[in-house]
Amino acid sequence: MDLDLAQVRAFVVTADQQHFSRAADALFLTQQALSKRIKRLEESLGTQLFSRTNRAVELTEDGHRFLPHARELIRVADAAVAVFQDQPLKLDLIDFRLAPAFILRKLAEQDPQLVVERSARQGLDNAIEPLLNGELDVAFGFVHGIGKPLPDELDHRVVRLEPILALLPPEHPLADQSEIRIEDLAQEGLWLPSRKSSTEWHNFKQQLAQGLGLRVDNTGISYDLRHTLEQARYGKPRVTLVGADMDLPRDLNLIVLPFKPLPLFPWSIVWHKQNKRPALRDLLALAGKTSRAEGWCDYDPAACWIPQGIGT
Repeated sequence: MDLDLAQVRAFVVTADQQHFSRAADALFLTQQALSKRIKRLEESLGTQLFSRTNRAVELTEDGHRFLPHARELIRVADAAVAVFQDQPLKLDLIDFRLAPAFILRKLAEQDPQLVVERSARQGLDNAIEPLLNGELDVAFGFVHGIGKPLPDELDHRVVRLEPILALLPPEHPLADQSEIRIEDLAQEGLWLPSRKSSTEWHNFKQQLAQGLGLRVDNTGISYDLRHTLEQARYGKPRVTLVGADMDLPRDLNLIVLPFKPLPLFPWSIVWHKQNKRPALRDLLALAGKTSRAEGWCDYDPAACWIPQGIGT
């Protein structure tokens, strides 16, 4: 019989936590996914490992018998993977100026020993093949914005709903308001100059325009982010977009205001299901813990807008 180590690990962690919710959090899984792994392991072994109650889970007699052997299986597997632990995790951040870089800095604050190798492939769609072939351990992006389903071999979890804000020069007629209502832009529209951008950002902008009934003015050309910001400051007074987690050049003296309703950009962390590196598991757990502690996925549905089909 070939045992699935992911199922065995789920059993060990659940036995330690004696609680499905805490075990799911520790493994960076949903409770449903954890329950499925335990059920499949029980089916493979032909026995029940846990007695389930409304408040907790307890090991059955067979569960107690299996636990030390399960621990040894996980120990040997982790020791085998540890051979490669001198190699840092490889993360793709899309662009070093965007929210994933902010997320990574926050994770490093929680774990000063975190060591990673960063890359910026300019879009999640460019990171999928490296994730599949092992060149990358982790990537960030808007999973539902890449224009195709994520391969079955990959898993993901939303870790940040980043507020998308209005960016405008101080001379703009709306600059003295506390917020910008979508109806304030009925005539002017949003200014998003044409330039090469990631597939997910392009699709997000389209969904945003359609979902909120916004007109998009894509006139003009932008060669890079700095060029866009300079045009926003010194060109015709217009309103464009910026992520709340992005560091803006202070010398441009641009005004940043919230929209009403507030658009949220869903950033997911993406990894290969068969990547068993303990460092990856630790990173996923740290990302989940930090996201919950910082309230990164909290939002008011009545005051915010997110793309359809996004679950946190």
